[in-house]
Amino acid sequence: MIQYIIGAILIAVGVLVGILIPMRIKNKNLEIRFIQTTPIAELKEILSGNIAAGLDGYRHFVELKGIAGAESVQKAPFSEKDVAYFNADLYQVYEETEAAKDDKGIIRQHLVRHESHLTNQKSTGFITIKDAQSDEKVYIDAAQSDLQLDTIKTLDKFEPVERVQQHSFFGSFQYSPLGAKTLGFKMVENTIPLGQAIYALGDAWLEGGKIQMGKPIDKKKPFILSSRNETDIVSSNKSGAKVALVFGILLAIAGILIMIFVN
Repeated sequence: MIQYIIGAILIAVGVLVGILIPMRIKNKNLEIRFIQTTPIAELKEILSGNIAAGLDGYRHFVELKGIAGAESVQKAPFSEKDVAYFNADLYQVYEETEAAKDDKGIIRQHLVRHESHLTNQKSTGFITIKDAQSDEKVYIDAAQSDLQLDTIKTLDKFEPVERVQQHSFFGSFQYSPLGAKTLGFKMVENTIPLGQAIYALGDAWLEGGKIQMGKPIDKKKPFILSSRNETDIVSSNKSGAKVALVFGILLAIAGILIMIFVN
């Protein structure tokens, strides 16, 4: 009996994954493809006009394109470059002695390289968007929930343990030895560089004279801040939809097989 319950659950999850996720992605791509880009100066006029008409708290779903900046410039921890936004991960790379049989069945000891995630740091503050039509800026808090945030990997570097002190980050950093020997550290930074062309889609409103952008009130609409262009975003979304469809089909097939063959 239990095999039918498990099988039915897998089939149901497979159907949901294979249908709902691709449908949501398709709707997201439709929004991206058919909405027109609004200049920031025009957006300011729309928002100001609605407030003047008595519509306080008015929000306008909008697509923006411009250049990335920051209300307070951020310094990436490893490269120490000034950026609009960073998301940085540190991994400890070490060797561990493991036993394994060779092709003759003899157990031999050998060193295996591993990585252990140590820290994650993200910048705080607002990312800004500015276009060429005006000096107005739009402010976006990248820590908002449900934001599709597309960054660029600008650093992926392994530093041997004897050289890490050349990085100021490691001046007060402490770590515990792992395995047989710590080899060094891998530093990864995903950033939005200052001056990066950027695409944004979401609700905009005026607050304290500043244009802010956030998650749409309409939950069906996407919320995106991306260092990629529209074509790349749509293409990536299509790939994600295909993966979800295949995964959903595999789950459903697994459910059917469990119901048939598991006793």
